[in-house]
Amino acid sequence: MKKLKRIIGGLCLCLFSVLPLTAYADEAGFVPLFDGESLDGWASARSKGDGDYGPYSVNKDEKAIHVYAGREDGSKQETDFLYADKDFSHYVLKLEYKWLDNRYAPRANYDRDAGLLFHIHGNLSKVWPLSLEMQIGESPADKPQGKKEKGRFHTGDLFVLGRNLRTETPVGAGSYSPDAKRRKGRGVPTNRGLENPKGQWNKMELWVHGSEKATFIFNDEVVLETFRFTQQDEQGNTSPLEKGRIGLQAEWAEILYRNIRIKELPTE
Repeated sequence: MKKLKRIIGGLCLCLFSVLPLTAYADEAGFVPLFDGESLDGWASARSKGDGDYGPYSVNKDEKAIHVYAGREDGSKQETDFLYADKDFSHYVLKLEYKWLDNRYAPRANYDRDAGLLFHIHGNLSKVWPLSLEMQIGESPADKPQGKKEKGRFHTGDLFVLGRNLRTETPVGAGSYSPDAKRRKGRGVPTNRGLENPKGQWNKMELWVHGSEKATFIFNDEVVLETFRFTQQDEQGNTSPLEKGRIGLQAEWAEILYRNIRIKELPTE
């Protein structure tokens, strides 16, 4: 009997090591960050006071956060970010997003663009804040980097917002490659093209382990992992970037965010 238990235990450990992270990310232990009815617990960088959330509002039919609701297509709009009212360090965050029709000046002709920000810190009224970003965008995965109308905005790309922030990411042939050597830097594209057609919901999942690691999961597949987040102060001293706020970008494209929930993890 003891030998049988050892065999079963070994099989369980082996199974745990090969199954994807999403196999363990069920809903047990998750708590909502958005209740589908109000923006309580959130604030906007450009807020002009209580009850002002800039371009963010609640779409009660969709039970979603609606970005740029009612704004005329092609009109000039401001960027913004909506952020949760507490810091997080070790956690799994899950949400869904869906593109709507409208785009706004000065990027009315660009690919749609938004982003999930994490480890936000520093000046919370600055657009954009010091943070790391899991990009949200409709560009195809094989579109090269470009400027202006040719710009690439692809879901799963890594952006590092802040000249003194760094991460380490495996890069091969110019994009994320899990078996490649890690490169210290500020941004890396993914080559996985998994976004659903416009008008359909997409699933995002972000696993964050303090300053050590973040895993980007998109529509149930790992698209990028990045490691060792650091920040540098004005004196040149480097320290780990351990925690920060979570935020949702408004970046000249109409979008819905819903089912935003989080499960905090024990620290290692």
